[in-house]
Amino acid sequence: MTTKPEPHEPGRLLHDPATDEVQAIGHRVRTAPSLRPSLDDISRPPRPVPGCAACAELVERRQAARDAYDRSAETDANVLLRQHQRQEHRP
Repeated sequence: MTTKPEPHEPGRLLHDPATDEVQAIGHRVRTAPSLRPSLDDISRPPRPVPGCAACAELVERRQAARDAYDRSAETDANVLLRQHQRQEHRP
């Protein structure tokens, strides 16, 4: 007894478990509540803590560096802001 395979599109897998996993991850990302980035996330500039004078001063320093196109000073301000947040605003 032989069975005929079902016709399918060339180049398409009959079942790809990886596709199911990717779709599940995509669904979780779309439906998960947005969270504030971690203080350790260096892919983005740090955000100041509301009401903190030291954070506000460092953000002003960073903005002045951006306005002057001084990327080195901008990076320095980001580093100082992260250090300040680790020392003063960690739970």
